[in-house]
Amino acid sequence: MTTVGFDALIYAWPPGGIATYQTGLMQGLRATGEVEVKFAGGVSAVETGLPGLKVSNSGRRVLFARNMMKAAGLKSDVHHLTAFWRPPLLRARRMVLTVHDMIPERLGRDYPEIAGVHYGKVRLAAQADAVICPSEAARQDVLELLKLPEDRVFAVPHGAPETVAAATGTRFEAEAGRYVLIVGRRGHYKNFLGVLPALGPVLVRHGLKLICVGGGAFTAEERAALVAAGLSDRAEQQSLSVAALAAACAHALCLVAPSRAEGFGLPLLEAMAYGAPVLASDIPVQREVGGDAVLWWDVQRPDSLAAALERLIAETDLRGTLQTAGRARAALYTWERTARLTAEIYRRAAAG
Repeated sequence: MTTVGFDALIYAWPPGGIATYQTGLMQGLRATGEVEVKFAGGVSAVETGLPGLKVSNSGRRVLFARNMMKAAGLKSDVHHLTAFWRPPLLRARRMVLTVHDMIPERLGRDYPEIAGVHYGKVRLAAQADAVICPSEAARQDVLELLKLPEDRVFAVPHGAPETVAAATGTRFEAEAGRYVLIVGRRGHYKNFLGVLPALGPVLVRHGLKLICVGGGAFTAEERAALVAAGLSDRAEQQSLSVAALAAACAHALCLVAPSRAEGFGLPLLEAMAYGAPVLASDIPVQREVGGDAVLWWDVQRPDSLAAALERLIAETDLRGTLQTAGRARAALYTWERTARLTAEIYRRAAAG
C-alpha cells in the first residue's frame, strides 16, 4: 500500500481554509483506506480537532519546531505539501504539492499587498511530481502561469464542510429573511468595498441588514464606505460558532459572495449546505462550484448584484428554489470523493 506523509506546518498558523482542506483530506484518506497516512503532527488535537485547535503564538512556535523534527524522520512513498514549505531532510521518494490558487500572480498588480505572498510556490511546483488544484479554473491558471506539463497538474475539488445542527434560540430566527450575509475575509480581491455602493440602496429600501461573519472588525476604510452606502446603522460584524453560523445561513435572505477571484468556493458550499440562497459573482471558479444552484451577477457590474437581490426579493418562490438546488449541489462535494481522486494521484506519482 502506498504511504503518504503530511507535515503539520499549516496547523502552526491561525486556522483557515488550508487547514480545513488538509484535515478533511487526511480524514477522508483514512476512511477510504486506499493509502496509509503518516502525519508529523505535534499535538493530538491536530489529528482530530482541527480546524478548531486553539494554539497561542508561543505554542505555534513550539508546534512548528516539533513538526520540523518529526517531518524529518517521516518515511513515506509520497509526501503531500499543502503549504509552500518543504520540511528539511524530508525522506519521501516523491512529492505532491497542492496549489490552492494563483491569485497573487493574477491580481498582484491590482493589490500590491498580496503580491509575492506565496513564497516558494514556483520552486516547489517545479520540483513536485504532481500538482493538485482545487478546481479546473485554478488548474488552468497554474498551467498558464507556471508553465507546467499538463500531465502533472490535476484538478481535485474539495469536500463540502461537515454540517452541524444549527443553534436554536438565536436572534437569526427572529430576524429570518431580514438580513444578508457576507462570510469570511473582506479585503483586497474579496471585493467587499466594491459592492457596497450597489448593495447599500437595496438594503435600505427594503429595510434589510448586512451581517458580516468573520474577517475581523470593520476597518476605518470599511466603516467610511458603509456610511457612504447608507449602512452605518444596518451593518455589523460578528464572530460566530459553527452552530451559530449554521443558524445564520439557514435564516438569511441570502449570502453574497462578491470575490473577484478564488481558488475554490468553500463559502458557497457551506452556505448552500445550510440552506442559504447564494448570490455570487460570476467568476469561473465559483461558476464551476455553484453551477445552476446560484443566482449569478457580473463582478464587473456591481449594479447587477443590486438587480439580482431585487429579483430574489420580488420572486417569492426563487428563494426556495435556490435553497433546494443549493443543498443538492453541496451534497455532491464529499471528502470521500476528494480522497479517492487524490489517492489515485499518489499511486501514479509513486509509480513514476
